Formats: sequence, C-alpha cells, structure tokens
Amino acid sequence: MRKKIFWSVLFASALTLSLLAPASAMDTGTYKKIANSTIQTVLSGSVSNVDALIADQEKLIAIGIAGCKEYAKQDPKHAKLMKLVVDNADNMKAMTLDEIEPAWHDGEFVNESGIDFDAIDHFSPALSHMDSVLHPATAIIALRDYKGSGDADLLEQVKDELSEVLKHIEHVK
Repeated sequence: MRKKIFWSVLFASALTLSLLAPASAMDTGTYKKIANSTIQTVLSGSVSNVDALIADQEKLIAIGIAGCKEYAKQDPKHAKLMKLVVDNADNMKAMTLDEIEPAWHDGEFVNESGIDFDAIDHFSPALSHMDSVLHPATAIIALRDYKGSGDADLLEQVKDELSEVLKHIEHVK
C-alpha cells in the first residue's frame, strides 16, 4: 500500500511540476531544420522553387514571432523590443535590402522607437529572439530579388543570413 501511495504522490508531483514549467513556444528544433535545409538548397546552386524557399522563411518568422511573444512574458525588460519586432515583421519583409540593413540590422528603427539598440548584447536572448524574425525576413527580400534577377550573390546573402541566425538560436532561452 505504501508503495502505491509513494508512486501516486511522485506521479502527481511530477505532473504538477511539468504544468508549472514554462512551455517553450519557440520550436528551435524545427527552426534549425528549416534554416539548414534552406542553406543546403542555396549552396547546391540549383534553386528551382524560390517560392517554396520563401514559404520556408515565413515558417521561420512564425516560429520567431512565437518565441518573441513568449520571451516578452519572461523578460519584461525587453518586452517593448519583442512587441516592436512582432508588430513589424510584415513591414520588414516589405523593405528592400538597402532599407532593412540600417533600420533593423544596425538598429536605427529600434533606436527611433525609444530602445537603446547598442545597449543590447549581440548574443543576448533578446537580440537573438529579434534576429529569429529579422534574418528570415531579410532572406525573403533577397530571395524575391533573386527571383527577379537571378543574381547568385543574393543566394549567398540568404546563406549568410541563415547561418548567422543559427548562431543566435543557440542563445534563445
């Protein structure tokens, strides 16, 4: 009888702890898989379905947005930045490469929004969450440009964007 009570209490405790533990909205495993798959495709030099690659970047952005929303709850200090990223994800994709670089990669838009971009460590969880949306958005812009021009340098940029964000994903908590 004591064994049965012991195991029941242990099970109930484990269940309670699992319910109290924060669930991760950011599926980093799927994120890495999609990003690596895109990198392999662009490295192959044979990109026949640009629209499918763009759709994959949209999936990365959706995963990143979920992560930003979750992180905003975990770290109220960076909630304003996370909201800025979430609210502007579609705007990022509508920019040109020349616009997104200073606005987001260099932090001008972030600074103009009242957030000190330079005070955020490059590999902090906050910036890493932001980059989980920013880099695939930049990759979408490059892929759209590639679709129109066939310029292989744009595929190199896609590879670079996703390689960098994979480094950031290691810092997402």
